[in-house]
Amino acid sequence: MDEPILPDSLICGTGTARGQLTALQKVECLRHVDLFSHATVEELVRLAAISTEVHFNAGDIIFSEGDIGDALYVVIRGRVSLTRGGTEDNETVGSLRAFGTYSVLTREPRYFTAEALEDTFALRIDAEDFFDLLSHNMEIVVGIFKLFARKMGVAVF
Repeated sequence: MDEPILPDSLICGTGTARGQLTALQKVECLRHVDLFSHATVEELVRLAAISTEVHFNAGDIIFSEGDIGDALYVVIRGRVSLTRGGTEDNETVGSLRAFGTYSVLTREPRYFTAEALEDTFALRIDAEDFFDLLSHNMEIVVGIFKLFARKMGVAVF
């Protein structure tokens, strides 16, 4: 999958070295994420409000296989490796891709370890805040169902 190309003004926010996105910039990033592609602008604003900016250095472990799924993440800049112990399963997540969603939604332990491959700037959405938002915003729920159906190869009518 090709990496989305974002203008520097969106990536860098206020121009500081560490990001600091405005609420509008968070909304713009979130609207490009498959998981939230069916959300309304109002729902994206709510998502942006519950997201927090996080920074990881290259080599940082974001979470480990078996950890409780307490948050999902959206990469804004950088790359994250998702690996499952004892297998060849490996995926790299880049800009405007979400990860950690499945264990948040199922409330099951993490199925993989997430490690920053390079300095990474991301948005973190805590599980409880996300569930509260989902309970009042059906378009996000529909988008999640469609995304999982596509990943499973099921026709979406």
